[in-house]
Amino acid sequence: MKKTLIISKALAVLFLAAVSTETLSAQNNKENTNHSSPNLPAIQKTSDLGVFYSDFSESSLSESTLISSLGKWLGGGKYDTFKVEKTWKDELGIKKTIYQHFYKDIKVQSDIIVVHERDGKVLFVNGEFVKIDQIFIHNPVSSQELKNIIASDNRTDSENLTLSIIENVISKKIDSGKLQLNNSTMVSAYSSVKPIFSKIYYIDNITKQIFNSNTLIHSDHIGNIDSHKLIHTYNCNLNLVPQKSQFSLLIDTPGTSTTYYKGNQPVVVDSNNGEYRLKHNARKVWTMDATNWGTTTGWAVTNDGYVVRTTGSGSSAIPYIAEYSNTIPNYTANGTKAAVEVHWSIQKSNDYYSDIHNRNNFDGNGTPIACYYNVDFSTINTGVPAGYGANATAITLAGGNNNYYAMAFGNGQGTSLSLNPFVGIDVGGHEYSHLVVTTNGTGGLTYQGESGALNEAFADILGTSIEFYSAPAQANWTIGEGLTNFAPGFLRSMSNPETSPPSLNGGAPQPNIYGGANWAPTGANAPDNGGVHINSGVANKWFYLLSAGGTHNNKTVTGLTIQKAEKIAYKTLTGGYLTNNSNFVAVYNASKQAAVVLYGAGSNEVQQVENAWCAVGVGNCLTLAVNESSLFQSENIKTYPNPVTNGQFTIDYVMKGNAEYEIYDLSGKLVSTKQKLERGKNNVTLSGVDAGVYLVKISGEGTSVTKKIIVK
Repeated sequence: MKKTLIISKALAVLFLAAVSTETLSAQNNKENTNHSSPNLPAIQKTSDLGVFYSDFSESSLSESTLISSLGKWLGGGKYDTFKVEKTWKDELGIKKTIYQHFYKDIKVQSDIIVVHERDGKVLFVNGEFVKIDQIFIHNPVSSQELKNIIASDNRTDSENLTLSIIENVISKKIDSGKLQLNNSTMVSAYSSVKPIFSKIYYIDNITKQIFNSNTLIHSDHIGNIDSHKLIHTYNCNLNLVPQKSQFSLLIDTPGTSTTYYKGNQPVVVDSNNGEYRLKHNARKVWTMDATNWGTTTGWAVTNDGYVVRTTGSGSSAIPYIAEYSNTIPNYTANGTKAAVEVHWSIQKSNDYYSDIHNRNNFDGNGTPIACYYNVDFSTINTGVPAGYGANATAITLAGGNNNYYAMAFGNGQGTSLSLNPFVGIDVGGHEYSHLVVTTNGTGGLTYQGESGALNEAFADILGTSIEFYSAPAQANWTIGEGLTNFAPGFLRSMSNPETSPPSLNGGAPQPNIYGGANWAPTGANAPDNGGVHINSGVANKWFYLLSAGGTHNNKTVTGLTIQKAEKIAYKTLTGGYLTNNSNFVAVYNASKQAAVVLYGAGSNEVQQVENAWCAVGVGNCLTLAVNESSLFQSENIKTYPNPVTNGQFTIDYVMKGNAEYEIYDLSGKLVSTKQKLERGKNNVTLSGVDAGVYLVKISGEGTSVTKKIIVK
């Protein structure tokens, strides 16, 4: 039976999965600068980039009521409109609708509003929204000008670049602590020759200078050497090429094969003309030999959806497929152990997401994944060690909605360090889970600063969960154990991030408390893309505590088991609660909401989610300090009016003895320092704060109580 290979003439870079844009819009044609509406819950902002959330659980509003005044509620004006980008229902029956923000019909990049609704009632709203007072719109920069600007930025020739579809957008960034908005031309650019790079650029339409850029390449470091490449986009220019390969009846065959690190494991291969290949047709995983990777120049797509390397270019391009094959279904030779581990780890990653999260492969659409072992990474970029690294690559055909994916793994050689093959169940699960982050339904997490650290952390969290699912008797809380031949013998530690070797994690120790010791700078020009491989240790520690429990930072967490913790983490990532620029506070709130929908408001699971975040220094820890003894009852302390108007309210304190109060926002930030509390009525003026929910912590007699107030 002949197999046909179909290759596009042009492959363009696209970072976000394509979503349909319906014409339904929600408009507010009256200028309004208020950030809340009298009939709608208050908005809680967690980032100057506009990241926010709002809890509707105590209201009975319908989505249509919300949308009718969406612009007013968000604080928008007459030029702001909102169009439905995507809608779906999760396994719990909660409907999710994504609205894209436009200003003067120009997309505001990353500004999406996600409405969560069940049985006609809005439960929760989150997203990003920035208020635009005035910005002038100009024509986008031409493609040739873009090539010249980007080529200069990367010290390469413009003819080496391939550009994606050009969009005219309003882009945003934080510069010197302040929000900056710009009318930009947005484009993804890829270089086909050294130095290979893949980035999203935002070019100012007037000055034609780079306003902002985000890498689409995830990289680990040995010192200052880019070493691990997770490349989300590739481009090549190819003509249609037929593939002449003979295939007989393809039958998936279970067997027992020997992995590099985890011994003998059940591995599925397929029967092909009397031989057995590292290919699992049902799970759509194909593992190939990349020994001659350096002779290849581009990508091609088989008719069953696998992306394969090609040699040559244009009409002379031919597919390069070097397969592992064996005369029996059991691979046990030393020379195939690393490739078998790759094949097994990606199979089990597919199994994990299907069995535990009911997800059809990494993107939910059953997309095939091609894996390559023994890649020479020095053929990608100058200065990159030959065998150091592992990556996952997404290729998007120009003008289409189909994404094709490949993964590459190195043999660990070519560095001054003593390393073994870059394979393993948690390493493969980590790379696979990066693709889950990318296709999480709301555009993934930008690989920069806090959102980038969370991107890395979710890959670690889910990669570790895959290990516990696949090999529970051998599972542990370190990642990449055995990969190094030097202390401590692993890449990262989930339980003790500070013990992770700096040489393999961005060049610095990992922190275990947000903003604490070892916390890396998060600015756009900071090393390691703002500490993405360093600060991820904080979320890793959160997940460990949530799973196994323990005391950290003087806070005690009762573990929920990894089985519950992984469901909360996955729901946080894929439940529509995150946006491109979500930071740690946003994930703190998102994970609490995920626990609420999974286990119920007021449940122990919700409390332990908060406890674990508190232990790593994120969010509001006040509820953990509550100790309402019989001598200090909550009903003896009243706050009113609530909601608070004009920033003035009263604390009615009828207890004996001394007391004091302080006020925090929901992120745990102190907004009013400690003040004495007199017996009787105490008038409080809370000035200079945004509308929202605040917590009044009242302490006395060695105990404390927390009261919630809403400021209008």
